[in-house]
Amino acid sequence: MSQTSTRPEDKAALSSWSSTRPQMENTNPLVQAFTRFNVYLYSKPPNKYVKKVNKSFLHLHLFLYRKSRGRVMGHFGRLDAMLLTTRGRRTGLARTLPIGYVYDNGRYIVCAAPGHFDVPGGPQASHPAWYHNVKATPQVTVDIGPEQFPATTRILTGDERDRRWREFCEVFPFIAEFQKRASRPIPVIEITPDDLDPQHL
Repeated sequence: MSQTSTRPEDKAALSSWSSTRPQMENTNPLVQAFTRFNVYLYSKPPNKYVKKVNKSFLHLHLFLYRKSRGRVMGHFGRLDAMLLTTRGRRTGLARTLPIGYVYDNGRYIVCAAPGHFDVPGGPQASHPAWYHNVKATPQVTVDIGPEQFPATTRILTGDERDRRWREFCEVFPFIAEFQKRASRPIPVIEITPDDLDPQHL
């Protein structure tokens, strides 16, 4: 994907709280506010303060999801959310984060959106750490509501990646904003439960 320049009005939209309104139909106000605030942070150059705020929100999200067994913070509009636990490629430690998914025939499709948009004249968006983790170690653990299970990831490529990307955008249109603001294609990953019965495919 070629690098595209950002118009002044686009840059202003990235930085404006009033213009940060992700498409979140049929979502409770708490999730709308949480998502809007995070998207607003994505438009800013990363710094220690932003990283600290993001870390605090991550802990809050995990706490609410686990405490409610997925009833709170388990949906982003039409997109369902799981807790994905990967193994750090450098530390070997378990790393858990919430991530939206699209379910299809026993498998789960997720997108590795960057931690921030490309910043005009500043840092470019990069793949999130969890993507590098699953690239190094495809085996993961998934929590969906009260259920937990081991699974294996597969990074999609070519036409398969493009088809799944379109399907994901249909469910969660705002993800397309990340692609518009990124200089590289956003990875699409398939997660398959280890005990998936082939007869169900």
